[in-house]
Amino acid sequence: MRRGWPLDVAAIGALTVLAVSPMASAFLSLDFWIAVAAGVIAGSALATVAARLRWRMLSIAALLVLVYVLLAPVVAFRDESILGAVPTLEVLRSMGLAIVQIWKQLLTMPAPFTGFPELTVGPLLLTMIVSTIGASLGLRARRPAFAMIPLAALLVLATAFSTYLGYFPAIAGALFAAVAVAWLVWRRSRAEAERTVALTADADAGARKGRPLAAVLATVAVLVAAVGGTAVASAASADREVLRDHVVPPLELHDYASPLMDYRRFVRGGDDLDLFTVRGLPAGASIRLATLDLYDGTVYKVTGGGSGSGLFARVGRTIENNTKGSRATVTVRIDDLTGVWLPTVGYLDVIVADSETPAEALHYNSVTGTAVQTTGVRKGETYRMEVVVPARPNDDELKRAGVADVSMPTPERVPDTLQPVLDDATADVGTQFEQLRALEQVFQSGAFSDGLENQAPSRSGHSIGRLDQLLGAQEMIGDDEQYAVAMALAATQLGIPARVVMGFTPASGEKSTTVTGADLHAWVEVPFNGLGWVAFSPTPPETNVPKMQAPEPRSKPRVQVAQPPAAPQEPAELPPAPPVEAAGHGDEPADLGWLWATLRISGFSLLGILVVAGPSIVLATLRGRRRRARVKSATAVGRVDGGWAELVDSAGDVGYALPAGATRREQSIALDERVPQAGSRSLAVRADAAVFGENPPSDADVESYWSDMEAARRLISRAMPWHRRLRARLFPRSVIGTLGRPRRRR
Repeated sequence: MRRGWPLDVAAIGALTVLAVSPMASAFLSLDFWIAVAAGVIAGSALATVAARLRWRMLSIAALLVLVYVLLAPVVAFRDESILGAVPTLEVLRSMGLAIVQIWKQLLTMPAPFTGFPELTVGPLLLTMIVSTIGASLGLRARRPAFAMIPLAALLVLATAFSTYLGYFPAIAGALFAAVAVAWLVWRRSRAEAERTVALTADADAGARKGRPLAAVLATVAVLVAAVGGTAVASAASADREVLRDHVVPPLELHDYASPLMDYRRFVRGGDDLDLFTVRGLPAGASIRLATLDLYDGTVYKVTGGGSGSGLFARVGRTIENNTKGSRATVTVRIDDLTGVWLPTVGYLDVIVADSETPAEALHYNSVTGTAVQTTGVRKGETYRMEVVVPARPNDDELKRAGVADVSMPTPERVPDTLQPVLDDATADVGTQFEQLRALEQVFQSGAFSDGLENQAPSRSGHSIGRLDQLLGAQEMIGDDEQYAVAMALAATQLGIPARVVMGFTPASGEKSTTVTGADLHAWVEVPFNGLGWVAFSPTPPETNVPKMQAPEPRSKPRVQVAQPPAAPQEPAELPPAPPVEAAGHGDEPADLGWLWATLRISGFSLLGILVVAGPSIVLATLRGRRRRARVKSATAVGRVDGGWAELVDSAGDVGYALPAGATRREQSIALDERVPQAGSRSLAVRADAAVFGENPPSDADVESYWSDMEAARRLISRAMPWHRRLRARLFPRSVIGTLGRPRRRR
């Protein structure tokens, strides 16, 4: 091993920590740094021992697996391991699955991952592998810059797996660049000093050994300003793309029916249906059961499709929550409530379920404030929540803020009777907020009926047919279910993002409140800039009793006058009906959201491939240019000379060390000793004859020489192991050795 190897290992370790540090924003726990430290120390130690003992790649890979088996139970699975260190069969199974599944979990789980120590397998594996590869290249390769390839790839990957904390990746990237450049300058200066000492061996050599430190200090001094400037400039823009934005969560919401379909069932239960008991509910706060964001013509449902609809993901100890408002601790105990939808208050910071509740069953959508327990809520279960309840803004604040531009799913169908009501309500209204208030007042002027005993007839449901009946009647009759859906659809037709919330508004202000079916309500929420989602209640008061008579249609039919019978006519030939696929969909714009998401994901993937494969692509391009220059040399002698140079470079790429400054025949002797079947000596003699002979070779001689040279080059390459041939293709030494050297004229 070369002198100064401890500093090499330390620099690679520091660079590994800096490269993986952007992922810390997704963990926010000490477990992350423990996993990083364990991975860096283990990988660096393994690479150092392997470099000293000259172990090959397969041996290093096998030992890397063994180190993972020893470290993972202590770092990530200590709660399930015996004595916190000895893995059980279940832990070994989890460790094996984690190698494949951990990357998906890191993207679909809600950040921060404070409740899932097993997710630290991700940073443990990354730092172990990268520090092993980086330290091995830094200690063994003649070009230490090769060690930057896996480290730079780790920095890109860790940033992609991080969250929106924009300043931390910027600082990490700037420090990474500073440490990398300082280490490379030190290595280069050290190598030059050692060559100088070896050649001169005089008294001045000792003084020159101090130059590496001076060069490093000078470089670091220049980079200090660059680090600060880059970090500040990059931190100024926290709007960054991360992979978790483009990954669909594993929760399949279409498996669960919309809770709004059970609205009348809860209402019929009334005060006799004790659904759950809530303790610590702030005064005036409502309880959310589900937030519905997409109407398909039959039912308003929950999609969890990203952007304004949010994403459902498993819940850890804490939940990322940027909502402003009053904080409270709320406890919910389930009574007769059934289904998968869990009552919540405001927006959650923490939710803790009973020990009997499976941790993987609890999911939460931080955008909509909706919680789901996939195994279904059970009577007697208790949930403790630390929540933030936003303050209710007044109308002046809403006017100044304005409606926010939030992307929501477009309704698949809307009732035909909605547009006349919409035109009448917003004909003389200007701003979007005023349009919302106008719609709210129009619907509140209708009649209320749940269709219960002693009430006017009122159908349940909120399908297209039910909404047409509501909106097309002379007097609107319905309850929260119909009015909330109708106003949400009306708002979307005006270009205003809206969603429907089904929940409860208990009237009691006591510390412990039993919520019954009579407390069920539905309302509309609309986002406002800086204020979040604000509730609108379009349901008329229960005192608005409808007229006890059949509602008249809005347009009265004209008096029918008997007409004389029409003369018989021959049946007309009708054109063939259009295909089913084209009927009714000709004017609908194509949904290209999937295409945009696919292009963005493909772009990130291509960027990662270019970062990893970019150096090899550049080197391959340079090698191709060099070969074309030799083939197309102006003279026949130059083409033959270039053919021999191509053979020598190919042999050096796969690892054959030829004597420097030797003649062609001396080089051919060295090649023939290792690959006698290649016929290198004959090629060397023919090249000397072409270069030093009286008559230049003909074009046929040149073509024959290149053909024989290609055959010899293939034989020489095949005599080497596959990994050397692969390395020769990816990182040809003959090209790398010429980088940075001035071109010489022959």
